[in-house]
Amino acid sequence: MRTALLDKIQALAVNGLNVSNELPYDESGTPRYIKNPRTLFVDRDTIDSSPLLLTLDRSVNINTETTSVSVFFTTDAKNPPTRLEATIQDLRALKDTVDSAGSAQRECLVSTEYVGDLLVTELEYRLTTIA
Repeated sequence: MRTALLDKIQALAVNGLNVSNELPYDESGTPRYIKNPRTLFVDRDTIDSSPLLLTLDRSVNINTETTSVSVFFTTDAKNPPTRLEATIQDLRALKDTVDSAGSAQRECLVSTEYVGDLLVTELEYRLTTIA
């Protein structure tokens, strides 16, 4: 999912933000998006599987599988880009364009926090399928 999402973001006009192919953290765990403001970083896929339906004899097991990918970027908190909200909405809408066979639920959660004079924005994309 990371590759598909990265391709979609690169095709999107993201209002002066750069897109990096690197992961959001370096080898020591330091966030690259803090050191490189106005650059989008896409994290690796994480997959969580949980039981949805189990029979007593265990002959039928149906699970839900959720694939999550986080996207991070920072902007100047005092002087944000002029179309920041529109850019975030455009990025949120990508959840509906990423192909996933049998996807039952698509979500994009947005969170922000301040780190010094930077506004850190995280978008977490979640695709849930029934397996």
